[in-house]
Amino acid sequence: MPSKATLARLISEPALRKLAGERYFERGLAYLRAGVVVSLRAGQTGIRARVLGTRPYAVRFWQEGRRLGWGCTCPLGIEGEFCKHLVAAGLAWIAGGSAQPGSTLPGELRPLREFLESADREELVTLLIERAVWDEDLLDELALEVRAAKTGRR
Repeated sequence: MPSKATLARLISEPALRKLAGERYFERGLAYLRAGVVVSLRAGQTGIRARVLGTRPYAVRFWQEGRRLGWGCTCPLGIEGEFCKHLVAAGLAWIAGGSAQPGSTLPGELRPLREFLESADREELVTLLIERAVWDEDLLDELALEVRAAKTGRR
């Protein structure tokens, strides 16, 4: 389980600049300033964010041994590149925009969580797969989860 201190060592402004390169770092900084990081949370498996671009993109950071793992559902991110969405989310996290692990869900999501926790696992798997066929964003997010799970950092 990554600690906030470990992620702080891995996600710093110089590290983001090095991973992204100057061009994407500057674009990510502009995204941060434009306020397009609309959701950001840290949990036991790393950091997740939603960044508005051409469409909403899912961003993830996790620890891979002593290195930083990342993923974004944008075209560059899918190819494994460190994109402007990752920069914006990383900078937002550095700025303290992340909720702490275990933070409470918004009120409207609590009944949904209760339902999902009590639902049959096979029904949920079927529901997700059927939905992912029609929802490219969900499919991309699930692909990020698979990638993170393959590295053992889920």
